[in-house]
Amino acid sequence: MSAEGVLAGRAGVVTGGARGLGRAIAEAFAAAGARVAIVDVAGAQEAAAEIGAGALGLTGDVTDPDGVRAAFAEVAERTGRFDFLVNNAGVRVQAPFRDHPLDAWRRTLDVNLTGSFVCAQAAVALMLARGGGQIVNLASIAGAISLRDRVAYNASKGGVIALTQSIAAELSAQGIRCNAIAPGIVETPLSAPYFRDARMVGAITSNTPLGRWGQPHEIAGPAVFLCSPAAAFVHGQTLFVDGGWTAHKGY
Repeated sequence: MSAEGVLAGRAGVVTGGARGLGRAIAEAFAAAGARVAIVDVAGAQEAAAEIGAGALGLTGDVTDPDGVRAAFAEVAERTGRFDFLVNNAGVRVQAPFRDHPLDAWRRTLDVNLTGSFVCAQAAVALMLARGGGQIVNLASIAGAISLRDRVAYNASKGGVIALTQSIAAELSAQGIRCNAIAPGIVETPLSAPYFRDARMVGAITSNTPLGRWGQPHEIAGPAVFLCSPAAAFVHGQTLFVDGGWTAHKGY
């Protein structure tokens, strides 16, 4: 079934949408008829211009509450509405537990988890003014299984899953639906080093029943679905889009 037009008339934000998964999600939302605003620390205006379809590009940092509120208010003012938020912005640091820098731990939790909280609070305030909306948080398989040398990332994504459930439980009566997507390994600039490492390539293919890694559009499609009328009864869930990895095992 084509997604064309399923989000027609909607407007909202994709954080971290200038490249990688966020860029693919923003493109998919625009193709589905939505007015998309990309909020990113760099490259947002350029990405929006390339996407077209009335896309907006705003420079912003998800860890800055005042900046987030101002950017989201600008989106609502320029589009006349605020229907969806995709919390995609994220960082990852790879280091053994005993050597993991405390500042990297704090930065990872601040961007991945606190940033999602900050953006969700700002979005909900605007959504409630018009009767509701949809939030999609980007979690990860790392939020459910332990990936080696990624303690901060694992903890942050487990927190995103819990945050998703909390928002869903508290705000459903006010017309807010909230779900998460937990991708497996997807080919993006963030994960590019994996595919230059023969050990990692072997780990990915052997632990994924489909025998391959994912592509950004394979995450973007589920994000569109979760914000569409087709997902009207999907609430508080984490959709694992991982080629079967978590059904199989971790590594």
